[in-house]
Amino acid sequence: MTQKRNLSTKKIIEAAKEIINKEGAEKLSFSKVAGVLGVHSQAMYPYFADKEELKIAVINDFLDSLTEQIKEELQGISGKEALRIYGRKLYELLLSQPRLSRLAFGGIDYSQKEEARNHFKDLVELLESLIEPFAKNDVDIINRARLYRAVIFGYAQNELWGLFKLALVPAQTSFEFTLEEAIATITA
Repeated sequence: MTQKRNLSTKKIIEAAKEIINKEGAEKLSFSKVAGVLGVHSQAMYPYFADKEELKIAVINDFLDSLTEQIKEELQGISGKEALRIYGRKLYELLLSQPRLSRLAFGGIDYSQKEEARNHFKDLVELLESLIEPFAKNDVDIINRARLYRAVIFGYAQNELWGLFKLALVPAQTSFEFTLEEAIATITA
């Protein structure tokens, strides 16, 4: 059994992510997290006031992970290729953790959760920095970023919901085509 003094915010978040990835966010509870960690559920209250606060921490961690992994892929790359890498990597990461993706992009109202909104903003600002050289002004950057995000998240969501399973064209093929069309539009 893990002792309370060995407990940390990071360990609790990792255990919560494990549960969400296996069972879904709706099955997350302090007692399940405590079971994974081998502690009593009361031991987690100094770290998180309730399950909602823990979910927000999991979302923040997930968003930070997405941003950092994409940044790593983008080292030394710019222009159209950077947009391509951003799109492909984000799509891949969203599909690799479907339950966390559903929680982060379907289980929260970002307008009501400022801390999570700030973590999401980092992911958006990374994209906007890639689009900036192709845009005329700030409004143009925002519009082009929204277009690109809509393509990536739309395809990921449709894939996660199984809506492309019976399609004549494989989802990846269609995604690559649409990504290239979006890049051509954004960089025109």
